[in-house]
Amino acid sequence: MSRLLVGALVAVVLLSFPYIDLAVNLDLLGRQLDTPWADLAGTALIGVVTGPLLLGAGGLGPPATPPGGMRGLRPPGPLGYALLLGVGVLAIAVDAVPDRGASAWFLLRKPIFLYLAYGVALAWAVANVVTRASLRRLLLATVTLTALISLATSVGRIAAGNTLWFAAIEGMTNNHKTLAVAISPLVPLILALRRGRLDLALAAVAVVAIACSLSRTAWISTAAGLTVLIVWQNRTLAARRLVLVGVVVLGMLAALYGPLLARSNAQLDAARSRHSLDKRAWSMFAEHPLLGMGGGANVRVEMQTFPHYRVNGVDAHGVVQKVTSEYGALGFAGYLAFVGAVALRLRRAAPVATAHPNGLAPAHVGLGVWACFLALHVNLLLSTETFSQTHWVPLGVLWGLARRRE
Repeated sequence: MSRLLVGALVAVVLLSFPYIDLAVNLDLLGRQLDTPWADLAGTALIGVVTGPLLLGAGGLGPPATPPGGMRGLRPPGPLGYALLLGVGVLAIAVDAVPDRGASAWFLLRKPIFLYLAYGVALAWAVANVVTRASLRRLLLATVTLTALISLATSVGRIAAGNTLWFAAIEGMTNNHKTLAVAISPLVPLILALRRGRLDLALAAVAVVAIACSLSRTAWISTAAGLTVLIVWQNRTLAARRLVLVGVVVLGMLAALYGPLLARSNAQLDAARSRHSLDKRAWSMFAEHPLLGMGGGANVRVEMQTFPHYRVNGVDAHGVVQKVTSEYGALGFAGYLAFVGAVALRLRRAAPVATAHPNGLAPAHVGLGVWACFLALHVNLLLSTETFSQTHWVPLGVLWGLARRRE
């Protein structure tokens, strides 16, 4: 029964995580509960997975529970992440943040919860309970369903003459581009787990949906992930020096300066808004360089001067801006240590440069995990996903696949 429960919770997490507005919204004991379905399932996973282990009850029974109880939970990059969280707690304790209550709630609700729910509990479930075949089917279902919804939205948006603008999807997301951003890192993963032509066809549908979304962030992250899988002259593109870096740098330059060449008012407005967001983040870091201004401060700090005040209430677009402005230089050092530790572990699971026939590299889970990890973190350079389910659910899946014992 416990195995079935864990599998069901993992399915809910994977099928619902791309939709940030797909949430339960109700009054509970005088308080408003507005929580995404993925996070509700993640909360249940924390209880189901860690509860028996913490109580020493033997977990879910062999072989689901690894020998050694809690040692089976193997959190990703614990030292670096502990430094990030420690900085957040210290800033609140010494009253270095403008709003202690809001910063404390954000720290608990986002960095701490996401790490426990997806970095620990979901990863453990993927490593020990969910079979690889079931995981592959769930990922294919998630990517296909999200791609079809995204495509339908894009068709309607383009037909209405709003090609370059964003569109909300009622009850799912306030911006259709978040769907493309969520599935873009999963494209290389499902290609690396492929078992036949159907998988290739579904991946192609996802690529078309990402292209039609006109999300430049999703374009760049998809391209970065595919460099690990596309083989040219018997070597993957990423195996060639500076190709991956070139794809990311050129993509970011095109994303930032393309609107100037296209002379699109909508795109120019988006570029100017990003400039205002970056300016706000820099001013926050300059004011509190060591510990930052506290978790979630980007949506609370208000710009007073024209035209920058128009971005008030909008989160920072980019992981560097987000973490440095809210957790300072010390917190950013911890975050880099966390990402670096995870990267080293996942890179070791990927095969070393090997000669392949031109086309796609052979299916290999380690290669897909590494490609997905790279795409995920390229995503963060331009997006608001740093402390979001759309980043942490795929990251938990990757960590679980890396920890899986065959």
